[in-house]
Amino acid sequence: MNTKQADPGTARHRARMAKSELTRGRILDAALQLFNERGTAAVSTNHIAAAAGISPGNLYYHFADKQEIIRALHDRYAAAHEGLWNPGPGGQDGLARLRANLARGMELAWQYRFFERELLALLRADPQLRASYRNVYERRLAQWVSFGEQLAAESVIRPPRPPATIADLAIAVWLIGQSWLPFLEITGDPQDPQQVGRGSDIVMAVLGPHLAGPGAGGEEEP
Repeated sequence: MNTKQADPGTARHRARMAKSELTRGRILDAALQLFNERGTAAVSTNHIAAAAGISPGNLYYHFADKQEIIRALHDRYAAAHEGLWNPGPGGQDGLARLRANLARGMELAWQYRFFERELLALLRADPQLRASYRNVYERRLAQWVSFGEQLAAESVIRPPRPPATIADLAIAVWLIGQSWLPFLEITGDPQDPQQVGRGSDIVMAVLGPHLAGPGAGGEEEP
């Protein structure tokens, strides 16, 4: 019987890669916690390295600078949303999924609250991050429109009266969600997950007139 033995060099390479990914994850976790607590301007790469339990040189092996860490966190934030708003199979409770997705979106906003709080400043400071954010926005908006069209087809929502469209409604929801944490910076406490979570209730209040069916909260048009 022929048996194929694993190449020791390949096994070592895989082990190094796995260790590298773990270290990279520790750096991002440490940076996220510090950025959320202090803001990006008050945190240096030395602070992040110390919080991650590694040397500054080890950090620079994985990331060239703090800006690259912020970009990686944005990528991770965006990835956490992937698939959340894709239209689901028929027969699901569309309204329940809408509420659950909004709540999950606010949970993620709280986990990455530094980005929500500092959005404009971060995008202005980094054209590469700005381009990445724009790509995410366009992809997410298309997902929201497809999701909304499915809900309309299932009579869960009523589309806006023309010339307004479901895309306009999706943009309004995006603006509310994107503005909620900066609003809390002035009127509340963006570090409080319960206050952050109220953002989904605000969105549902705005969507109320467009909801249809039992328990939706909207009123049928005559």
